[in-house]
Amino acid sequence: MGNVIQAEASKSSSEPTELLTCLVGEQWIGIRVQNVREVVTKQLRTEMPLSPDCVMGLINLRGKVITEIEVRTVVGLPPRPEGMALHVAIVETCNGEDFGLIVDDVGEVVELDLDNFEATPRSLGSIWIQVSEGVIKQQSRVIVVVNVDRFISLTIPVPIAVSHDEDIS
Repeated sequence: MGNVIQAEASKSSSEPTELLTCLVGEQWIGIRVQNVREVVTKQLRTEMPLSPDCVMGLINLRGKVITEIEVRTVVGLPPRPEGMALHVAIVETCNGEDFGLIVDDVGEVVELDLDNFEATPRSLGSIWIQVSEGVIKQQSRVIVVVNVDRFISLTIPVPIAVSHDEDIS
C-alpha cells in the first residue's frame, strides 16, 4: 500500500506530495492535498434516516449536496463531546464525488518526506490498516496517511443496481 505514495513521489521530484493534517481524537491523519477541495466549519445538516452510523447527514455547500461522514465513528472512537469544535474537510474521490470528512481539528499542510515514510504498521487496528497508505514519523507525532477512496468505499455501501423497467406487481 505504501508503494503508491513512493511511486507517485518518485515520478516528479519537482512536485512533492503534500498532505493536509487533521486531528481525530488523539491521532493525526494526512489527506492528500489534491483530494481536498476545502475545509469548512460545521454546516446546517439534514439527517438521513436508515443511513450508516457514520453518515451524519447531508449538507448543502453553495448549491452542492455533500454527504458528511464522521471519521471518529468510522475508526471506532467515542462520539465528540457536546460543544467541541469540529471541521469538515471536503474531499473529492477518484470518481469526482465530494464528501465531507468530519474531524476534530485541522493542522497544517506538510510535505511528504520519503525518509520519514513507512508502510502501515500491522499493529494498527483493522480499519486503520484498510484505509492507510502508510505513516509519516515526525518529532512529536505519527501521521497516518489516509487513502480517501478506500476510506469512502469502506464507509458508504455500494448501491444495488435497480432496474426501473421491472413490473413491481
